[in-house]
Amino acid sequence: MKAIVLGATGLIGNELLQLLEEDIRFEKIELISRRELELKEMKVVNHVVDFDKMKSLPIDGQCDVLFVAFGTTLKTAGSKDTQWKIDVDIPSKVMKLAKANGVKQCVLISAMGVSERSPFFYSRMKATLDRNARETGFDKLIILKPSVLEGFRKDERFGEKLSVAVGNVLGKTGLIDKYKPVQAMKVAQCMIQGLLELPNGTHEIHSGLIHAYAERFKLQPSEKSE
Repeated sequence: MKAIVLGATGLIGNELLQLLEEDIRFEKIELISRRELELKEMKVVNHVVDFDKMKSLPIDGQCDVLFVAFGTTLKTAGSKDTQWKIDVDIPSKVMKLAKANGVKQCVLISAMGVSERSPFFYSRMKATLDRNARETGFDKLIILKPSVLEGFRKDERFGEKLSVAVGNVLGKTGLIDKYKPVQAMKVAQCMIQGLLELPNGTHEIHSGLIHAYAERFKLQPSEKSE
């Protein structure tokens, strides 16, 4: 299988890339990014692009699936307009170009409880991305909606650490299990497992089910990885 990854430097995207590198089921991985990345595997190709000027995907041959784990925070973006461009406009553009390039499957990271009618900017933003993904017309579209993410961040923020702590407390009660924080690696495993086992159509995997998909995931390493 040949995969395109948008967002390989992010928390989930980095975990996903490591899994894809080690899994023999994925023979080639095409990364689309704004900067050059350090690569370890020959089967990984990094395409550095200017998203504003990109009119087609810099991909050689046809790929099977597009993984989208692309986004930023308002603090990092500096403005809502910039965050919208990164979280909505760029992924939407790449999805359309991928579809035009013959990609039939897409796995997208979204968020819980999003709505275009929400009073919250982040919720409206992610809901718009979901709608754009559905309208692109992939044969198979899988939208993951994780709760608060656990994992190493170079710029980990106090608010995120507090959200994880609160989510863990709520999760232990068993009353609000879907709000329990989920590890970034589990989300990455779920992305692959969902792709492998779900039929064509549009599917949403909410946070409470991510662990179940991740538990079913079994890496198929190459001989040199074993």
